[in-house]
Amino acid sequence: MFRMKNSIRENNSILVLSEIINRPEISRAMISELTGLNKATVSEIVRRLIEDDYVIEIGPGKSTSSGGRRPILLTVNKKAGISISFDVRYDRISYLITFLDGEKIEYTIEEKNIDKENIVDLITVVVEKYKAEYLDCPFGIIGVTISIHGIVHEKQIDFTPYFNLDEIDLVGILEEKTGLTIHIENEANLSALAEAAFDYEHHNIVSFSAHTGIGAGVIMNDQLYRGFRGKSGEVGHTVLYPNGTACPCGNQGCLEQYCSTTAVIKKFRLLKGNPDLMFEDLIDAYHQKDSSTLNMILQFAKDFGIGLMNVIGNYDPEVVYINSELLEEIPELISLLQHYLSMTIYKKVPLKQSLLGRQASLYGATVVNLKEFLHVDNVEFNMNIEKVLEV
Repeated sequence: MFRMKNSIRENNSILVLSEIINRPEISRAMISELTGLNKATVSEIVRRLIEDDYVIEIGPGKSTSSGGRRPILLTVNKKAGISISFDVRYDRISYLITFLDGEKIEYTIEEKNIDKENIVDLITVVVEKYKAEYLDCPFGIIGVTISIHGIVHEKQIDFTPYFNLDEIDLVGILEEKTGLTIHIENEANLSALAEAAFDYEHHNIVSFSAHTGIGAGVIMNDQLYRGFRGKSGEVGHTVLYPNGTACPCGNQGCLEQYCSTTAVIKKFRLLKGNPDLMFEDLIDAYHQKDSSTLNMILQFAKDFGIGLMNVIGNYDPEVVYINSELLEEIPELISLLQHYLSMTIYKKVPLKQSLLGRQASLYGATVVNLKEFLHVDNVEFNMNIEKVLEV
């Protein structure tokens, strides 16, 4: 059952807890050094955090060069609660269950058509299952966050181009049914939070997502930038070709209609005159060096590059992470895109293929759950990313 302790709301407690959760292990002395709090204050806060189940001791560390008593190391009590994340597309729902340190418990994908009629039951079944399994856990389910491929503002879905979830109060209905706090956020925004949680070097990041639609999540000075009404990074609905292909947003020629995975597959089917061709057929044709497919992919890369340059020009990031099934299967396109950038004023901005892939938004949702529950500003995952991707 969800619960919160009053002690966690104290600023100094939050400061201490932030240092503990963002490191695999740390001593009281190191916390004092990093936070500037005196050792007595740190010891009292740690005592309460242990008492309240947020933190555990894991044994002695190494002695300093001057000798003396070995410090007792601390870490987050990862099994005191679980986080549940969902990613919802019109043709698929996936979910990720983790402990409080981000360690994976379960990751599941279900391919099926999603709409306002079935989404509540699909999510509720999973939540109730884990609520029962972790009933005796100190915190139980600490939060549920849902990744939406659309525009989200103030806990409401304002626009979803390919399904009708904007016609219901998804958060309100789920909170009433589950008794838990529910968060929703745009998929690209969550992907950006995930990249930031694994990237300790950069503080200004863009995560460029191209799946059923296209969006960019923007991290500025370590904080997610949403814009005035949650539309920051909606680059999929910027115009690439004036008077071009009609888009569900009401515009014509949107980038999404040319560079999303859905749009590329549609173009491939038209090119080959076969409406039954799938993504795998497109990839096979490319690797078999089919000339018409190669030309189509080359045009895709040019269009995609324009979208990237527009995003970089708007937000001036230190690095851009690209999350796209197409680029996962054809990784050499990253070099081609970097070549396009090299001829512009954006040539010093590195492009990186996201290693998180389709799990990016789910880990970003985990970040939201942890930040909201623990009342901390930032969450870092101190895990090997290859281990994270193990299914």
